[in-house]
Amino acid sequence: MAGYGVLTREICTVLKRPPTHVFLQGGVGGLAASIAAGLRQTYGPDAPRVVVVEPDRAACLFESARFGKATTVAIAKETIMAGLSCGEPSGMAWEILAEQTTDFVTIPDSIIAPTIRLLANATLGDPVIEAGESAVAGLAALIAARQCDTLWGTLGLDASSRVLLIGSEGVTDAAIFAAIMKGSDGA
Repeated sequence: MAGYGVLTREICTVLKRPPTHVFLQGGVGGLAASIAAGLRQTYGPDAPRVVVVEPDRAACLFESARFGKATTVAIAKETIMAGLSCGEPSGMAWEILAEQTTDFVTIPDSIIAPTIRLLANATLGDPVIEAGESAVAGLAALIAARQCDTLWGTLGLDASSRVLLIGSEGVTDAAIFAAIMKGSDGA
C-alpha cells in the first residue's frame, strides 16, 4: 500500500484542482484504500467521492459494504479481471474503505473487452493505451454509469464532474489481450 501512496502523491502534484470522483478497482482493497486515504490526506474536505469497482463474480468489498463488516465471498466462476478475483478483503484496507468510500459497484466481465479495445484503438486521436483486464475496471464502470441515468445520478456525476481513474497494469496476458483485440471477450 505504501507504493500506492507514492502514486497518489505524484497524481496530486500534477492536478490543478481535486477530482470530484475517483473510480478505483477493488480486489482485496489495498490500492483503493491507499489512494482513497492519500486523497483524503491531500484534499481534506475537498477529497473526491470514492467509487470502488469490482467484478460481479468476486465482490468481497461490495458485500463487505452491504453487511457493514469485512466479508468473504466464494468465487464460483473466475472473472477475466484476474487481478481483482479476490474473495477476501484485506482487514487493514477494509477499515480504511469503510470510512472513505461512498459507493461500491460491481461490473460484469462483458464490459471489459470493449473498454480494452477502446483504449488500444485510440480512434479519437488519443494515445494508444494497452491495458490489462483489471486496469480498466474503473473506466468500464464509468462508461456503464454514463449509459444509465439512474446510476449516473446515484453516483453524483454530472457534466462538471472531474473523474480520476487509475490504470493499474499494462497487458498481463498477451494471449488474452490478442484475443480481445480480435473481437473476443478474452475468456
